[in-house]
Amino acid sequence: MHKRQFFSAIAALVGCVWLSNSPALAGEPARKVLREAYEARATTQPVNRYDVGKKSEAFILDQRRSGKMLFRYVRSREVFVLNRVPGPRGDMMLKNDLGAVMVRMSRVGGPILFPERTSTGVPAWRAGPATPLGPQTVHLDDLRPALSNIANDLALILDQDVTISVTGADEPSAWLYLDTALNARSAINRIARNPDRKGRTLPQLNAIHLIAATKQNVMLEDSILIIHLVTDQGFAGRPSSLRLAGFLSGKRIRADKN
Repeated sequence: MHKRQFFSAIAALVGCVWLSNSPALAGEPARKVLREAYEARATTQPVNRYDVGKKSEAFILDQRRSGKMLFRYVRSREVFVLNRVPGPRGDMMLKNDLGAVMVRMSRVGGPILFPERTSTGVPAWRAGPATPLGPQTVHLDDLRPALSNIANDLALILDQDVTISVTGADEPSAWLYLDTALNARSAINRIARNPDRKGRTLPQLNAIHLIAATKQNVMLEDSILIIHLVTDQGFAGRPSSLRLAGFLSGKRIRADKN
């Protein structure tokens, strides 16, 4: 045999041996490699939409910020800030500002959604990339009429006049004041619609005061709901509607957020 033909035959034989031991042709190992590759591609997307059995519970997760995630139901306008807390078996628990788990990110498999505190969990699956969750553009000149509309809504809900005032608002933070007022309206409306649920009742409310501060806080003094905002923390600088509802229907002295 010619030398060139001999070495070509040896190279082909070595190639066959290498291919026969490759995971790509080894059944279960090949599926494992493909699964891990798919999961790696999915997690590199910073903003994703997840679907569940009910269309009303489809949600978006924005993980562009280290340590926290932004969460929003597709059908809702409210953005929740979720803290990442390590869970059992390498899972990651995503908790809202009430300390309740909203999503469980499993180390193997898809996320589990907990739409209610009493929920046993609903499996979800990644439906593709989504638009990043960010604040809407709100100009300072538009803040007062927007808050007046919310006050009118609250007057209908509570059957009494309610005023909303702000302290420390400027052009960059106007959106956060409006977002907080909307969360307060959602919380009050949720309790008003379910007055007997778990014994929840609404306190007397005559006014809402939104104040820029260095620490987030919620208080009720003389029928005035006082909310301290940390404007440079974005969504994390204000309470969610769930936390406000918990405060208004529970301990009504103060609700510091460390």
